[in-house]
Amino acid sequence: METSTITHTASVSKPSAAFVGSVHYFRGIAMLHIVAAHVLVRWPEHSPVHKALILLFENSTIFFMFISGFLFQYLGHKFEYRDYLKRKFQYVICPYLVLSVPLIIYRVFRADVPGFTTDQHADFLSWPKWEQAGYYLFHGAHLQQFWFIPVITLYYLISPLLLRIDRQPRLYYLLIPLFAIAMIWKRSVLSDIPVNAIHFLFVYVFGMFVARYKKEILGLADRYRIITTLLPLAFMAVTWFSPAWLYDRVDYVQKLLLCIFYLYWLGRFEKSIPQWVGTIATLSFGIYFVHYFFVLFLRGVSQKLYHQEIPGNLLTWTLSYLFIMIASVICLKITKKVLGRNSRYLVGY
Repeated sequence: METSTITHTASVSKPSAAFVGSVHYFRGIAMLHIVAAHVLVRWPEHSPVHKALILLFENSTIFFMFISGFLFQYLGHKFEYRDYLKRKFQYVICPYLVLSVPLIIYRVFRADVPGFTTDQHADFLSWPKWEQAGYYLFHGAHLQQFWFIPVITLYYLISPLLLRIDRQPRLYYLLIPLFAIAMIWKRSVLSDIPVNAIHFLFVYVFGMFVARYKKEILGLADRYRIITTLLPLAFMAVTWFSPAWLYDRVDYVQKLLLCIFYLYWLGRFEKSIPQWVGTIATLSFGIYFVHYFFVLFLRGVSQKLYHQEIPGNLLTWTLSYLFIMIASVICLKITKKVLGRNSRYLVGY
């Protein structure tokens, strides 16, 4: 397939419906990865199966960041800042607040602090309760995956600046220093929002870039499809053998390469993708909000019945994963049935 040269124009290119379909399915795949990364079982020390699962699924939030940037560019032609912030408040911030308030109250008054919060602030329990509550809320530190919301909210707030990059495409050269910064400032403790916002900004803008130049990039992916396929696998092997100081950086690149891998191959086989992947995609943001409650439920049941976490092996991990996914979907479907359209304000679906 021939590809045209990437030119610098001021217009906003709009992706074709078929390509957006592949992005939709990619969102489902991304959600499957993210939930898989959050399954809690106690693996034997130095388990190769555990290491393989970490390699495959950890840091898959990169996929969500990439898709968010892609869709931001795709919808940029009808951008209006006030309406944009209003929609994001209704469908992202509002369910975050609704689900956060009772959980924060529980965390503060039961002194049940997540480990990644005490890792950063050993004296956290000595803080005034109002300060603890504020920290939880603005850092997403009260639940494993909630850090994503304060970070993406910062991107919402600077969206006019990000859109300016797309309308003056030479500014996409900023991807070079942004990538360098991401390599230097690794993903930090989950609740360290400023560092994580800087670290993932490259991914978001890269998603915008791929959306604008989709034909050229997918054309190259098709022309060099063997490289498109094998390069992410090669980086998986490199990641496996990487020393600790290099691991996160190589894994970051591996996940970026997988973004192109998934977009290309999901586009090629879009008509053959099982419908359930599309269902997961439709429910993806809701699953992101609720799935960790079922992770904690399983953990609590195991502690209650056996006084330990679920023993880690491929069977217990798979059964736990299926339970979390199925329970999340059922929860969202029931909520939608009861609340109708208002369910989006509660669980994001």
